[in-house]
Amino acid sequence: MRRIALALATILPLAACGQEPAQQAPDQAAAKAAAKAPQPEPGQYRVTMKVSNIAFPGMSGAMAEKAKTMFGGTGHTSEFCLTPADAQKGQEEFYKRTAEGDCKYEKFSATDGSIDAVMVCQTGKGMTARTEMKGTFSSVRSDITLKTQSQVPGAPGGGMTMDAQIISERIGDCT
Repeated sequence: MRRIALALATILPLAACGQEPAQQAPDQAAAKAAAKAPQPEPGQYRVTMKVSNIAFPGMSGAMAEKAKTMFGGTGHTSEFCLTPADAQKGQEEFYKRTAEGDCKYEKFSATDGSIDAVMVCQTGKGMTARTEMKGTFSSVRSDITLKTQSQVPGAPGGGMTMDAQIISERIGDCT
């Protein structure tokens, strides 16, 4: 169960390295798209993640339900400080801040208050996660739906899938 908790906490949005230099173009396109979007305001942010579905191939139904319950209804909340320097980097950097690991975008579109992105992260724990993100945002709040597929060493079936909602909101100045 501890591995499940670590895996879920690790993929708070997201996804992967290991790309060859020729594959960096999507990340550059993401930066251009993010530059057109309203910049997030610097400050302290609260991020709440609620899991609506989780599946580990090879895991018993009871264990999967227990994992879902751990993060489902009440959600998991964390906070982070978005510095003025990071805020100037735009929406792209903001969403990378909610993830853990070394993350790259396969695609990123943030226009007219809507986001449509795919991020891949590689963690130091050997996990790779690919997350599709769709939702809405402003300079102080976002509501994003995630669909994540992860490869988790040691997990039953070698990985998991998860659907979640992440709501982030600016709650004040950095503490």
